[in-house]
Amino acid sequence: MMANTQRVSAKVSSDTQVGLKKDAKLYDTYKIKKIKTKSAKKYFGKESLYEKKSAKVKKTTYKFVQSKNGTKSGWMKSTDLYVVKRKITTKSKYTLTPRINDSSDLDSRQLTQLSDSQIKSRIREKFINFVQGQRKNTDNGSWVSSNGLNKVAQERANYVDPTMGEASHYTTRNGKRHRQEAAILDGQRMKIVKNQNDIYESNGYATLDKNYYHISDYVKYFNEMITDDGASGDSHKIQLLGNEAKGLRYYGIGLRVIRTDYTVQVNIVILSADTKYR
Repeated sequence: MMANTQRVSAKVSSDTQVGLKKDAKLYDTYKIKKIKTKSAKKYFGKESLYEKKSAKVKKTTYKFVQSKNGTKSGWMKSTDLYVVKRKITTKSKYTLTPRINDSSDLDSRQLTQLSDSQIKSRIREKFINFVQGQRKNTDNGSWVSSNGLNKVAQERANYVDPTMGEASHYTTRNGKRHRQEAAILDGQRMKIVKNQNDIYESNGYATLDKNYYHISDYVKYFNEMITDDGASGDSHKIQLLGNEAKGLRYYGIGLRVIRTDYTVQVNIVILSADTKYR
């Protein structure tokens, strides 16, 4: 009898500094045969962590994470990590200058040179264009903007915590968790939604070093809701492409920018429905 085997190759990546989104499992190998510890945070403590390798098993991507001094290491699901800083070989040629308004030049500028509204408008435009292009390969029609869904999505983006995972979809601003989706409850409170139950939500975030990244880097991460959504069971992809209900043609997008001394975090909330909420 021949045993079933699965060929999985690990590729070497750059020394990207990463952080833990949440406490998660740490594995001995990317084949996930043994668990080194149930608590990655307890194992690594306050060590600075770096991604050394990447491997894909079926549809799940794993990262080999190592402490700065190399004494502690293990494999983690990529969805449990976020990028703190990516190593680059050349310094940016741009210096800190007053914020600009030339939209044709926004994509190449440092994040410190852009206002929150500029970051949000460019990410929104580029992400919508990407989804529109992807939907052309389906029979579900193009995306149509909904004023009502945009208002509710922005309301959600102003407070939602995407790091909560599934619970974030049911938690309202006051921190209470409900059986009903929070987007529908917010929409009812805002008198945009009556009693409909056809609203679908996806949310996510990207936290990147403000000195090394650009608007395109955030869009790249958000595009993975379609291009690399295996870890979520393709639930985001299904929503965005309209492969659910009657095509989910109507959408609303909300964005929030959160700045720290070193990073810029962008949260995104996408609502879809068969109803064109006004």
